Amino acid sequence: MDVSNSNERLEKDAKDNSKNYDIEALTGNESQVIEMDLMLGVADLQTPEAVAAAESAISGYQPVIPLAVSSSEEESQDSSDNDSSSDEDDDDSSSDEDDDDSSNEEDESDAEDKKTSSPVKLKTPKSDKDNSSDVRNGRSKKRPKIVELP
Repeated sequence: MDVSNSNERLEKDAKDNSKNYDIEALTGNESQVIEMDLMLGVADLQTPEAVAAAESAISGYQPVIPLAVSSSEEESQDSSDNDSSSDEDDDDSSSDEDDDDSSNEEDESDAEDKKTSSPVKLKTPKSDKDNSSDVRNGRSKKRPKIVELP
């Protein structure tokens, strides 16, 4: 039997008997309900953090992932600050001194932020209590493992 013929027949039958093909509505006549989690796309899982993030996405909860501030973000913020202050500086006669003072203050505050900020670690279950089922939503908190197929 040809696949295209089967698809056409299935499409026609689904239009005629739409209640039989409504997969989102449970009528109570189902013998079993199967929950399927689909991961769409290709995942490049080269680091333990990437694997942990993918497993968390599959299980339906988000891990706490440390995000480092890149220098390009800091530069873009600094340039936008300087743009707004340059308009104000046109009116001042001592604009060079003001620019030096403000840039030193910004450098010091950036350095303090880098000293005081620390990376956040991923939260992982440490005991069997964490792996128990959540009664409220019926989902297990244990993350499914990603298996590489041959």
